[in-house]
Amino acid sequence: ELRTLLRSVEILGYLLLCLIWSTTWQAIRICLTGYPPMYGASLRFLIATVLLLIAVRVRKLPLALPGGRSQHLALLLAGIFNGLGYACIYVAELKISGGTTAIICASSPLFTLIAARLFGLEQLLLRRIAGMSIGMVGIGALFWEGQTLGHDQVQAMLFALAAAALMWPVYGALLKRYAHALPPLVSTLYFLLYTALTLFVLAPLRGEAFPKIAAAPMEAHFALIFLAVIGSVVAWSVYLTLLRRMDLSVLSTLGLVQPVLALGLDLLLREAQLGPRGYLGALLVLVAMGLSTWPLRR
Repeated sequence: ELRTLLRSVEILGYLLLCLIWSTTWQAIRICLTGYPPMYGASLRFLIATVLLLIAVRVRKLPLALPGGRSQHLALLLAGIFNGLGYACIYVAELKISGGTTAIICASSPLFTLIAARLFGLEQLLLRRIAGMSIGMVGIGALFWEGQTLGHDQVQAMLFALAAAALMWPVYGALLKRYAHALPPLVSTLYFLLYTALTLFVLAPLRGEAFPKIAAAPMEAHFALIFLAVIGSVVAWSVYLTLLRRMDLSVLSTLGLVQPVLALGLDLLLREAQLGPRGYLGALLVLVAMGLSTWPLRR
């Protein structure tokens, strides 16, 4: 009975992440109406860090890391890669819709499998290699579709692909190896703090001026709070909790559901950008993910 209960909690956490992270793509677009990309992303994670620190203090959890410098370094690197990934996403969503970004980022688990193998966490099976190959064809179809949208949109797609292929697989592997023994609130606190600091450093390097908070529209403020509280504190705490119990490749199948819901929101908000080739590419990416990561296993 206890095992069944724990499994039910895992499934509920998985579904909750699907729901939250499928809406954050559009929330980022709304946030960008009042905040520049790097400062908007940085403020999101700084607010989340403060809330996590309060939660850690209330629960009287130790802030010291048992792994010492090596664990700090791993969380620092994970935060840097996550920050660079979100920098790419926020810049990309200046030009492409949330659904288009979500579909491109759905390829991240294909690259995560490679990272997990390189870190010695999981095996790279023939079925997964076949899935990755199909996924690459799907990404090619998406960029073929992007040619019809314009140069700026293709460049934005490349930014999103950089996050999916280079940045996020590395932080996932680092967290899986070095943060699994930490309380989720503590590991999330350090991880998001380093993410926020990375973005805060990138903002002036990109030439951004600090946003005039009072001048931003109300919906941008609401989007920022949603991204900080729900999209960061809640979502990342649930993610790191599940990461302690599930394979990295299994948890990465979140990307199978998120793009579908995100594309649905695009259609609802009349922001859909993809044509037939784009939807074919999206389908190939999702099929590739299914082939690479299913059936689910512990």
